[in-house]
Amino acid sequence: MPLLRATVNHHLIAEGLAYPTFYSNLYEDLRRELTDVARQARDAGRGLWPGDVSTSGAKVTGLSSLTDDVVLVPKLFRRLFDHLALGEPSLAAFRAFLAGAADSYRILSSDTPRAQVRGLHHVVEVTGDHTVRMTVPVEELVFTEA
Repeated sequence: MPLLRATVNHHLIAEGLAYPTFYSNLYEDLRRELTDVARQARDAGRGLWPGDVSTSGAKVTGLSSLTDDVVLVPKLFRRLFDHLALGEPSLAAFRAFLAGAADSYRILSSDTPRAQVRGLHHVVEVTGDHTVRMTVPVEELVFTEA
């Protein structure tokens, strides 16, 4: 791990300046190390973590609330941005939008961590008050390369 600990990726995640986003071609021991430092940064309230609302819930009423008011995992931010950019201010169809996207991943904390899941609608909730949240922390997801 000494080589990994010397990388900018490790440093940024350890300081809370970047979200961990993992893909299936990353070696498991490297992912575990990056997950550990991300959790340490979150627990210590470093960097972006104090403002992050990815799992607690983001009130999204339009593009400006998304771009100006919330700190979110980039993958969720991009999917919300794409949905809202279609001119659809309502989040009523957002989970259906996610179901139609090509995101394929594994959920490490699930009962079957090797099973592939398709569509972020499985890990995103939308409530009636325009609140969106991920039900699984980002470091628990391992995306499959397209």
